[in-house]
Amino acid sequence: MAGTRATASQAWAILKRHARDEIEPLRLQELCKDNERVSSLVSVHNANANRMVVIDLSRQRMTLETLNHLLRLASARGIRGSIKRLAWGDNDPDNPVRLRNRDRTRRNSSNEQSTEKPKAQMSYYLSLRAPEGSRMLNSEGGNALRKIHYEWDRIKQVSESIRRGQHHGITGSMIKDVIVVGRGVPIMALRFVYMALCKDQTAAIVRKAGLNDINNRLRLGGGGTRRIKFLTSVDPVRAAAVIGDLDPSSTMVISIAMNGNEETMVATSTLKAWLLQGMEKNGNGAAVIAKHMMIVTANRKINTELKRDNVFVLPDGAACEPFSTFTAATLLPLAIVFGWQLTRQFVDGAHTMDNHFVETNPRHNLPVLLALTDVWNDLLLSSNGRIISPFAEALAAYPAFCANLEAQTCGSASNSQRVSQLVIDGGLNHSYDKALYSANKIFPSELIMALDSQTSFNASSKDEDVHAAQDLLICSVFAHADELAFGSVETGIMSLLEPNPEPKEAACSDGNRPSALIICDRCDAFACGQLVALAEHRAVIKAWICDSDPFSKVEGSSIRVNRTESLKQRLDGMFAKLSRGEELDEDDEESDDGKSFNLSTTTILRHYANMMKDERVYPVT
Repeated sequence: MAGTRATASQAWAILKRHARDEIEPLRLQELCKDNERVSSLVSVHNANANRMVVIDLSRQRMTLETLNHLLRLASARGIRGSIKRLAWGDNDPDNPVRLRNRDRTRRNSSNEQSTEKPKAQMSYYLSLRAPEGSRMLNSEGGNALRKIHYEWDRIKQVSESIRRGQHHGITGSMIKDVIVVGRGVPIMALRFVYMALCKDQTAAIVRKAGLNDINNRLRLGGGGTRRIKFLTSVDPVRAAAVIGDLDPSSTMVISIAMNGNEETMVATSTLKAWLLQGMEKNGNGAAVIAKHMMIVTANRKINTELKRDNVFVLPDGAACEPFSTFTAATLLPLAIVFGWQLTRQFVDGAHTMDNHFVETNPRHNLPVLLALTDVWNDLLLSSNGRIISPFAEALAAYPAFCANLEAQTCGSASNSQRVSQLVIDGGLNHSYDKALYSANKIFPSELIMALDSQTSFNASSKDEDVHAAQDLLICSVFAHADELAFGSVETGIMSLLEPNPEPKEAACSDGNRPSALIICDRCDAFACGQLVALAEHRAVIKAWICDSDPFSKVEGSSIRVNRTESLKQRLDGMFAKLSRGEELDEDDEESDDGKSFNLSTTTILRHYANMMKDERVYPVT
């Protein structure tokens, strides 16, 4: 182990010297004239004959020697072995992995409980995408994948029952809309996939499939289309906006409660009250909740307290929130809205990227190359993050997903090699262009696009102008990347809006600003799976390179839950005083459990309580 660390230290030292002495004076204008270098920095993953993902790193401020140095660093950090263990545990790939029981109490030779902190173990999130027929042994010798595939069957059965109208609402109405309550990476991944599939022709068809026939059979009238809405905070105004155009009798609420103590559990209670109020005449509360609410959780206590049919429990080895996208948290709402067949294509896309990640040499491994490029830019060139700009409406939510994922996985480095987790969403309007071209601080750009944006399906017009606009969009991706890399000189430009245009002075950029291109062929369910898996593997590699634990289960809402509860008790006490007609004074700033509050906190809370006292309904005593 010490030898590995020494080798890694040497690799870091070589990279720092290389960046300072050899890369600093070079400019991309010259680097990109080397065709051998350019072609060597473009990598392709072909999932099958018709599906591909391309990454183009040719506009990065690096040489082939830089890449070799980075690959040596990856080797020194044992990346290939770590990828193998991630997929197969401590055993050989030819033999199934034996997953250890993580919850088992460690004991010493005297049979007393050990105080030694158990070493963090991997998530084994690749197992969530392993196809039927695969085997992975657990500590008892059984197939650990059996529970995962059993959950697939449950999701398939539940979603098909809802889509066929067999599982209907308490009033007999068709379940058509889904509200997902939660926060974090799986919610952001679900939002990305949902928005992408709304622009996919096949997905749009299955999203509406059967609604007219079922509604006519049930005499409900109207077909409509299935929708997913998201409630990610306790803000009551946001909750009102989400339910504003929904009918509770045709709505399913899915609450993502990883630990069961999240702040968004309050939001779940708000929607539960909305369901009960809307259907109070149609049955008792338990019957309404059984028909209209489901819970996805890693807390097995919740499963024992609630009806099993309404609860989906995350499988062992996959309860780490940033890597729980391919659980019921995402698959269940997707299957209800788009059907299990399309949802399975999403899983299959991720599995093909998993195979590429595990089997491909780091030199051609897309997630590894992207992660090493991030490390190079952040730690050696001091970029401190990147801006992701989507060049397709279907990819609009991808940057926010990446930002959330990397904030959760790359933010706990244990040494000085701390890679940045700052990811900025450049947005479809590319509002950061001016800063990207000319700001003193250089942020690497990442441009993501789909070659086939399904223009004929998504555009309102079918004439040639639409396709010309799409052609222009494709060209603008490469123009953006080349402008960042090469800059421009002041030249005369023509104003197309004037009848007799005169040359005018054009803005110019200095260039030498790095960018990367991520290109998929078509943004459908399969490609979404590839892109989500690509982002997951990239984040894991970045964390490992910097000696960080990407599978930490500590979440922000869990960290602050006790303090939030203490402050809520203090606020409740203020309202209780006001209900008795008492004035709020500046009493001591300590909670019942002895924790001190910041003076500004209690001062503003008193002001809030005084503002809101007339809007509250107090119980009569």
